[in-house]
Amino acid sequence: MAVNKSKRSIHLTQPEPQHTKTSRAARPKPERGQLNGNPEPAEPMPVRAHVYRAIADMNGGFEHVIEVLQTLQKIKHLPADSIKGIENQIARIRAEANRDLMAVLSERELANAGHFQRLCMEPGSDTPHAAGKH
Repeated sequence: MAVNKSKRSIHLTQPEPQHTKTSRAARPKPERGQLNGNPEPAEPMPVRAHVYRAIADMNGGFEHVIEVLQTLQKIKHLPADSIKGIENQIARIRAEANRDLMAVLSERELANAGHFQRLCMEPGSDTPHAAGKH
């Protein structure tokens, strides 16, 4: 008879360190419009292309599920009203996910645009629009 002995990883058995400074839960949340509590980052925080691809893939998955649900609604012995309700829930979840993800990405892109705008405004900048002229 085989005995299943599972080992716990070491980090799960170690006690959590006691912080003398402000704990994570007690720290104030950053204001909306601030990244990590900093109103204007000192350096850019670019959003990598794979993030946008992942969001596109997520949306493609939602579209596929919605198309399949619409096909299922056409089958006479399945409850079309119930399936339509599920479709609406999926569409709501998709919209909420996009809204929340886009809000974070928009905030980062806005900060990045501001960062590079400030760099273009600096004296000695090599850009043709150094004075903000277009």
